[in-house]
Amino acid sequence: MPFPFLFLTISLSSGILVASQASIPLPVLVFLLLVSLIAAWLGFALRHNRLSFAFILAAVCFLGMTLYAYRDHAYEDNALRQFDQAGYVDFSGRLYKSPSFGQGRTFLHLRVEKIHRLKREENVGGNLRVTVLHPDQYPSPLKLLTGDRIVVSARILPVRDFRNFGQPRLANLRKNQNIHNHAISKSPLLVEKQEGGGRFSAFSLISSIRQKLQQSIERHFSSPGRTSLSQEGAVLEAMLLGERGRLDETTTRALQKSGLFHLIAISGAHVAILSALLFFILRLIRVRQRPAYLVLIFILLFYASLVEGRASVHRAAIMALAYLAGKLLWKNVNLINTVFFSAFFLLLSNPFFLFDMGFELTFAATFSIILFMPRVLKHLPRLPLQISELFGLSLTAQMGILPFLVRSFNRVTFSALLLNLAAVPLTGLIMGLGFLFLLLSSLSFSIGQLLSQALAFLIRTFLFVSHLFDGLPVFSYRIPTPHLATVIGYFVFLFLLLLRPKIKGLRPAFFISFAFCLALLITYPFPASSSKTLKLTFLDVGQGDSILVEFPGRKKMLIDGGGVPDASFDIGEHVVSPFLWRKGIKTIDYLVSTHAHPDHLNGIKTVAANFRVINFWESFSPPQNPVYQDLLASLKPSVKKARVFRGFVREEAGVRIEALHPQESTPYVRETSNEESLVLRIAQGELSFLLTADVGSESELDILRHFDDLRVQVLKSPHHGSRTSSSLFFLEKIQPEVVVISAGRGNVYGVPHPDVLERYERLGIRILRTDSEGAIEISADGRTLVIRTARQESQEASPAM
Repeated sequence: MPFPFLFLTISLSSGILVASQASIPLPVLVFLLLVSLIAAWLGFALRHNRLSFAFILAAVCFLGMTLYAYRDHAYEDNALRQFDQAGYVDFSGRLYKSPSFGQGRTFLHLRVEKIHRLKREENVGGNLRVTVLHPDQYPSPLKLLTGDRIVVSARILPVRDFRNFGQPRLANLRKNQNIHNHAISKSPLLVEKQEGGGRFSAFSLISSIRQKLQQSIERHFSSPGRTSLSQEGAVLEAMLLGERGRLDETTTRALQKSGLFHLIAISGAHVAILSALLFFILRLIRVRQRPAYLVLIFILLFYASLVEGRASVHRAAIMALAYLAGKLLWKNVNLINTVFFSAFFLLLSNPFFLFDMGFELTFAATFSIILFMPRVLKHLPRLPLQISELFGLSLTAQMGILPFLVRSFNRVTFSALLLNLAAVPLTGLIMGLGFLFLLLSSLSFSIGQLLSQALAFLIRTFLFVSHLFDGLPVFSYRIPTPHLATVIGYFVFLFLLLLRPKIKGLRPAFFISFAFCLALLITYPFPASSSKTLKLTFLDVGQGDSILVEFPGRKKMLIDGGGVPDASFDIGEHVVSPFLWRKGIKTIDYLVSTHAHPDHLNGIKTVAANFRVINFWESFSPPQNPVYQDLLASLKPSVKKARVFRGFVREEAGVRIEALHPQESTPYVRETSNEESLVLRIAQGELSFLLTADVGSESELDILRHFDDLRVQVLKSPHHGSRTSSSLFFLEKIQPEVVVISAGRGNVYGVPHPDVLERYERLGIRILRTDSEGAIEISADGRTLVIRTARQESQEASPAM
C-alpha cells in the first residue's frame, strides 16, 4: 500500500469529528478501542490482512473519538477556564512561551499554578493569556523569558464567544491553542518576576535568542521618534519570527484583500524557502546530499523552536522533517504518505487541530499541489524564470483552499494568482536577506543599518505589490457563506477530474459539473432569504448594540454594528458580517447609525465595506472622528444618505418606521451625546418595537411629551440597562411586554443595573439579555410575537451527556 497514512488519517479525523458531535462515555470508547485492536491482532494472526487492516482503521477511529472526548472533558472542566471573578486577582506560575508584542501591549502566556485572592491562596492549573497594557512605552518594558516564574495582578476578561445562532469561532480558537482563559493588566508595574524564578533550560536559551533578534529589529526598524515598530519592521518580524501582533490594521487588511497574507504568516512556503536557501548554501560549500539533509533537520528543529511552536510553523516543520527523514532512510519518499503522516501526528498531539482553519488550509493546499501540479504544468507554456511553475503552484494551491476561504472568511481572491509571481520571489529575497541581517546586525550596527535599508526597500515593494489591484474589485470581493452542498460538489467533481473514465463523454460531464459548482461558489447567485413576517434580531456583540431588521419580503435594515473602544477587535468583521453572510445577505437596504459612540459605530465601518448599502441614515454627525470618516469613505457614491429626525416616517412592506428622537436642530455636526441618539419605532399591525439606542431619562421624558400614546410590545432597553435610563414614569407609559437588554458578559460598566432589573420585574416585563441568552430573535406577524434565542438553539443542538 503506497500511502497507508492517508487511510489512517481519514479514520482518525472521522473519529474526532463524530466525538465532537455526539457524547459517548469515555469508558465505552476505550472498550471499543481495545476490542478493535484485539480483532485486528486476531485477523493478522489468521493471515486475513485486509480484515486486519479494516479493524486497524476502526481502532484508529475509536482512538480519535477517545482522544477528543478526553481532551475536551479536561479542557471544559479546567478550574481556570471556570474562573470568572470580577476585579483584579494575583496569578502566579511560569511562562510557557516568550512574551509576544502588539501595539502598546505585551502578551504573556502563563502556566498558572496558584491564584491569590481575598487573602486566600488556591492551587489552580491552566494556561492564561495576559494582555499587559503600556500604550506610552516602546519597546515593551517587560524583559521576561520562557520558564520565568512571575506573579501578575490581572482581571479576567469577559468571555467573547458572541453567540449568534452559529458555532462561536473564538471558543474553538482558544481550545485549539489550549488557552483556558484571558486576562488583562493595566500596567507592567503589576507584573513581578520572582527572585530565583528563572531557571536555565534549552527553552529559556532559545527564548533569549528570540528576544535578542527582536531587539535587533526594533533598533533598526523603529518609527520616527521611536514610538513604535515601523510597518517594515512588523512585516519582517512576521516573516522571520512568526510575530504578527505589531502589524497595523491597514497593512493586515491590504494583505488579506490581495490574498498575500499567507506570505507573512510563516507556513509551508516559508519553510520551503528557508530549506531551499540552506540546501543551496550547503551544496555550494560541497556538503554531500545525505549530510545536508541531516543538517537541514537540525536547523529546522531549531527554527521551529525559535518561533516557539506557532501552529503554522509547527505544521510546516513537521511535514518538512518527515520528508527529510524519509530521504535519509529511504531512497524514494511518497509525498502523499508524508503529508498525511504529518497530519496524523498533529491530530494525535492535539485533536482540536481538525477544526483549526490553518490546519485545514495547510493540508488542503499541499494535497492539491501534489495531485494537480503535474497535470496543470502540462497545459501551461514554458516561460522563463520559472514563471510557469510559480503560477502552477499558486493555481493548484488556490484550487485546494478556495472553498475553505470562501466558507470561513467569505472572501474570493483571484489577485494572488498574479501577485504571487512578484510577491513570492520578493518574500524569498526578504527572508534570505532578513536572516543575514539577524546574523550580522548583532555583530556590527553599521552592517545592520545597511542591510535594514535594503530590507525596508524590499518590504515597501512587497506592500506596494499588495495594492496593485485595489481599484479592481473583481479581483477580491466578499460573498455570503456558500451552501455545504456547493462545497461538497466542488470537491467531488474536482477529484473526479483525476480519473480516466472508460465511458465516452463522462470526463467532459465532470468538467462541466465542476465548472458549475465553481461558478456557484465564487458568485453566490442566490437571493437573501425571504421573511414572511417582520423579524428583529438583537445580535450578541458584547458591550454594544447591533440590530438586524428583516421586513416581510427581502428588504433588510441594520441598526448599529457594535464595536470596542480601542479597535483591538473588529466586531463588524468578526461578528456582525459573518452573521449576515450566514443568512445569505449581500445587500443592506437601510444602514442606520444611531449615534457615533464606539460600541455602536465602530462595527458599521467594516459592514459598510463588506456589503452593498442602498440607504444610510443618521441624525447628527461627529466632528473629527476617524472611524466615522472611514465609514463615509466605505459608502459608495450611489448610497442615498439621509438625516433622520423626529417626524420622519417611512413605510416598508406594510411596516411603519418612525423616528421619535432627536429633534432636528443645527449644526448637524456636533459632539456625540447619548441624549441625542436616534430612536426608532417599528410597527406592524397591533405590534410595535421601540429601539431607544442610548438615550437617558431626560430624552425619555422628551419623547413622551411629543408622543403621549406610545404603548409598545417590545422595548430595546435604553443605554444597555443603565440606571440613568428606563425611568419608572417612562416604563409605566409605554407598558412593554418584553424588554431586550444588549450588554456584554461581565462588562466593567455594571449594566444592566440591579435597580433597573428590579424595576422591570416589578412591572411584570419579560427580560431578555444578550449577555445570558446570546442573540435574540423576535418575529411579529402583526398580532403575536415568536421569540427565539441562541442559547435555546445551542441547548437543543447539544448532545445529551
